[in-house]
Amino acid sequence: MDGVLAEVSGSYRQAIVDTAAAWDVTVTPEQIEAAKAKGNANNDWVLTRRFLTEAGKTATLEEVTDKFEELYQGTPGKPGLCTLERLIPAKGLLEELNRRLPHGMGIVTGRPRKDCDTFLKAHGLQSLFRAAVCMDDGPPKPDPFPVRRCAELMGVDTKECILIGDTPDDIKAVVAAGGRGVGVRTPLDQAHMYFKYVFRVRTPLDQAHSWLDGKLSALAESMRQAGAIDIIEPGCAALLDLVPPRQDSEAPGTKRQRTETNGARVASISRKTNETKISVDINLDGTGKASINTGLGFLDHMLHAMAKHGRLDLTLKALGARAGIARFGNAFCPLDEALARAVVDISSRPHADINLMLTREMIGTVSTEMLPHVLESFAQAARITLHVDVIKGFNCHHKAESAFKATGVALRHAIRADATAGVPSTKGVLA
Repeated sequence: MDGVLAEVSGSYRQAIVDTAAAWDVTVTPEQIEAAKAKGNANNDWVLTRRFLTEAGKTATLEEVTDKFEELYQGTPGKPGLCTLERLIPAKGLLEELNRRLPHGMGIVTGRPRKDCDTFLKAHGLQSLFRAAVCMDDGPPKPDPFPVRRCAELMGVDTKECILIGDTPDDIKAVVAAGGRGVGVRTPLDQAHMYFKYVFRVRTPLDQAHSWLDGKLSALAESMRQAGAIDIIEPGCAALLDLVPPRQDSEAPGTKRQRTETNGARVASISRKTNETKISVDINLDGTGKASINTGLGFLDHMLHAMAKHGRLDLTLKALGARAGIARFGNAFCPLDEALARAVVDISSRPHADINLMLTREMIGTVSTEMLPHVLESFAQAARITLHVDVIKGFNCHHKAESAFKATGVALRHAIRADATAGVPSTKGVLA
């Protein structure tokens, strides 16, 4: 969980620093990283006490744990460091992996169960993981017990399992259990490497070579030596290249029809849940006709604009095999004083970076904070990379509409047929 799902540099890692400071001991993030790289550092309470002992301080594990938990959990009137944690991978990516994996996903973590459950609940992830093995359940990693127990709860053989971890203890645990391990850089580790190998070299050419050489940090190298079959970047998007899609996987309540006869790229999708009932038909090679009724007038207007300028007879997964398309698209679209830029990559890597510069709370009956959410949800469900930025403007209606128009035009360029493209990826697959 930590460093893979949860960004913990400001929570667990900071709690180590602040707990040590309570005994007048200075611990740096680099020292923590070095300890993690060395291994046998899965329990942060134990690791913090180890730092104190090395500094000549006397403290019981109970005393260290109590102080650590006070800082992490918080006290009345003072929020804990746990509130600073964020989800590293996109939720849409986790949902897609869950659809692709026949036995689902599980968690093995050194967190106490209450901390594990709190993070999953805070980010709406409970339904995506079939099992969780925590600190409370038995020996910690690098002991193979957590991996074996999780596989047992999921009803699979450990030989069929891949564990994604950010420390050598993670990799050692899965290797000892008979499975395979993939190391993932933490955001902090990636940032350290970027500054070390890009900003501390002499020429732009050296910078490019240093970054592209794929140099490993000490932490990443230790995972490699522990038996990791690969080292991937934060966010785990590369897992979409490792886990093939399942033709029979679909979200509950979803019905889909797809047609690509005689070159036509059309699809229908409907989904009914306790909260929503949605039906969509789309023709990627249309003329911009759209019939949209979401119940929110301004949102309808925005989706009409995207369909018209994208030439879409207006879900998001209607491309079928992602071959024979241009893949990349970009566009600038103005509306009076407002100017927006959209860049699209039909990548199978769901990611969105949306900045609409909206200053009003509402446009019509739509909360303006929902408009970036629409584009983000679109990118996640369509499994595309989408960057949308409003470059200038002061009328929020104009800024929003220019952004949706630019998105439509960029999509039109990205999905245009290109007979010479084949599968437009060096990996040979865009799942």
